[in-house]
Amino acid sequence: MSIDENTLTSSFIVRNDSMSYNELLDIVCSHVQIDRATVNVNLVLYYTFQGVPLTSNLFGDEGVNMLYYLAASQINFIGDIFVTWEPKIVFQPTSMMDLLRGFSASQSYVGEMGSPTHVDNQLLYQQPADEEQEDADEDLEDADEDLEDAQEDGETEDSEVPPSDSESNDEFLLPQSSEQYHTGVYQGFCNGPSEDYDEVAELRDCQLPDFDDEDVMDIWNSNANQIRVGMFFKTKEEVVCAVRQWNVACNREIIVSESRPNVWRAKCYTRSKKYSDPLPNTPPCRWVASACQKKNQHMCQLTKWVDTHNCYGTVVRNNNRCLKSKDVAAHISRLIQSDISLPVKQIRAYLKDTLHVDVSYSKAWLGRRKAIENIHGSWDTNFMELPSYMRELQNRNNGTIVQWFHHPHGTSHCATFKYVFWAFKLSIDAFHLCQPVISIDGTHLKGPYRSKFLIAVSKNANNYILPVAYAIVDEETIESWSWFLKQFRDHIADDRMGPLCVLSDRHKGIIHAMTNMDDWKEPNAYHRFCLRHVRSNLMNRFKSASIKKLCWAIGSTTQKRKYISAVRELRSINEEAWQYLLNIEKRQWTLLFDSGRRRWGTLTTNISESMNNVLRDARLLPIKACIDFTFQKDVSQYVKHAEIANNCNTALPPRMWRVFNNRDRRAQDHEVFLYDHLEARYRVTSKMETNDDSGNDYTVEYFRKKCTCRKWQTERFSCSHVIAVCRHRDGLPHEIVDVRFHTSTYRQQYGGHYYPLRHKSLWSDVGWRIQGDPSKVTPLRGRRRARRIRNEMDVHYADEPRNYKCGICKELGHRRTNCPYVNH
Repeated sequence: MSIDENTLTSSFIVRNDSMSYNELLDIVCSHVQIDRATVNVNLVLYYTFQGVPLTSNLFGDEGVNMLYYLAASQINFIGDIFVTWEPKIVFQPTSMMDLLRGFSASQSYVGEMGSPTHVDNQLLYQQPADEEQEDADEDLEDADEDLEDAQEDGETEDSEVPPSDSESNDEFLLPQSSEQYHTGVYQGFCNGPSEDYDEVAELRDCQLPDFDDEDVMDIWNSNANQIRVGMFFKTKEEVVCAVRQWNVACNREIIVSESRPNVWRAKCYTRSKKYSDPLPNTPPCRWVASACQKKNQHMCQLTKWVDTHNCYGTVVRNNNRCLKSKDVAAHISRLIQSDISLPVKQIRAYLKDTLHVDVSYSKAWLGRRKAIENIHGSWDTNFMELPSYMRELQNRNNGTIVQWFHHPHGTSHCATFKYVFWAFKLSIDAFHLCQPVISIDGTHLKGPYRSKFLIAVSKNANNYILPVAYAIVDEETIESWSWFLKQFRDHIADDRMGPLCVLSDRHKGIIHAMTNMDDWKEPNAYHRFCLRHVRSNLMNRFKSASIKKLCWAIGSTTQKRKYISAVRELRSINEEAWQYLLNIEKRQWTLLFDSGRRRWGTLTTNISESMNNVLRDARLLPIKACIDFTFQKDVSQYVKHAEIANNCNTALPPRMWRVFNNRDRRAQDHEVFLYDHLEARYRVTSKMETNDDSGNDYTVEYFRKKCTCRKWQTERFSCSHVIAVCRHRDGLPHEIVDVRFHTSTYRQQYGGHYYPLRHKSLWSDVGWRIQGDPSKVTPLRGRRRARRIRNEMDVHYADEPRNYKCGICKELGHRRTNCPYVNH
């Protein structure tokens, strides 16, 4: 127990039995040596509930009973009671002059002692008559009935009445023991006796005062989050937002009693008929708020405001109804701007830490979606701006390809979206200097508009991902993939590159397009399957780690002896698994039988899968923002590689130079023997190791660019055997590497310039507009799936060892957390 005297800073009272409010006051007054008959004593309880600090006035037996209830219902409950008092002043005016004298006296006393509390106001002024109290109660009941009627008829707009949660009230029931605690426990702490409570009188004290024209307008500031009666707000929505934020900070919940275009009223949720009160026969909470916008005003003004709750609202639950999804969006807006794919669990943790509110997953998920729409616009507004944006993209960066395909039921002035294809000029020019291999893949967008994202990527001279073309289509179908590949052939493919090799999974739409379109049939183009997807399909039928390992060994080896050994072992384990692989043409999934070495050593579609991961943030955005995201990402990567290329002083780009040096270190252990000087034919013997796969002989024909290990022919990049011969001949590294891996090629790929877009007010009008397909809009029923569906590739088999690779020393068997070189 703390008091405000210098001599008595704090003290303690220990009681083993319950007591009434009067008994508590007598003990307090005796303890601090004051006469209760001559002073007004005010007790304020400071306590913590669910991690939120709260305060409540103790008044009457109900407050003391609630104090016992808190002590019994919470573990290690600790509360501080602060005691203040002031002399009693009683006015008994018998005439008008005596009334004026009494008013003057009270004003002078207030000036000396400070502003009285609400308890003092109730003791200071006369209580209204019983008839007025009954009228006030009837008005409250009429307001509740009008609210329910309006909700049933659907006439009340913006209503915030949530569905009742019957389960949430059970955990806050009072203790069953009536011997130790009073049975009529009050839900909260009131500021006056319940029999003398008058809401109308208190609301009259909080009504808007009259202001002169010379007074300065009190305008609400979102940063201060302070609310006062008479304060002005820009809109009604701003009033609602401010009141919600204030109640969330107080850990209280509200209900809207009236909502019209120019009027808004709210009251405490504990006064709702849907609220199941665990403590009956208690006076209602006096908190109310009212705002309106008059005809001659352009701002909304707060006309009624009570700045405190006298209910124990936290008994309801900690998932505050005042915090709507749009309020969540406002709180996390800055976080979404920095990280648009912020996980929902982090959003919930952030709101719990800052607002002390437990937000459900669905509310946090909807809040993130609304925050994205507040920043980047909705799908409808994005469709409206899309034609002008694409025209601006083409005007500012000449050579950018944009192709449309609309629904046939659209009009000439308003088209209905179906497909869009785009590719940037600098990416197209860089691709013409790359290896003639593209990896294509599709993924879904995560917004409310059902659509798919198609991409085509390749690898630059430094072996990094080079995005070439994009498209947004309605679905991954035969029609959409055929249209995408046709646009790629017409606007991007260059005959000087030679036939293209397309790597993909075994999607029916891709297979149909590659086998039926003349421009993509062999020998104009070659279709190869991703080895990882082939293995995944095999594992769906035959689940075994050994089969999984052998399938990869068969498809990835370039040496015939290793291929025969792996096939023999697979057939001995499971003949049906080998028969399944035989149904797939060998040239489409194995390196050994890849005629013409079209794959350039690329086994999987990992580059397109990795690009999908890079664009995971774009998949959350509406269409125009998604396209702009690809543009900004391409620009940032282009600038990055241009800087690397200009600073490179080696014959090969940095990444390829590291690969060359690693193979060069192995080449130093090889033995080289000259067999034919004119044709430069050599025998290379690898280093003898303890395992069986060592000490092998390889034949290198230096001028014909052939090695019996076949890596040189497949990858167009020198193997360790060729590097050993080159070292023996005192040759240069770039002589035995394809020109597409040279530093000069790397500089040519990134020697162009991008130009930023102007403000959208300066964009030209294209003369037509576009709208989305209404059939593709997903109705909001629960949360959408936000993660990739796990498949066989994510399964770890019990008989499959885990080969960890360290990110520091690049060695197998450990991770970077326990790397022995971490401190070097």
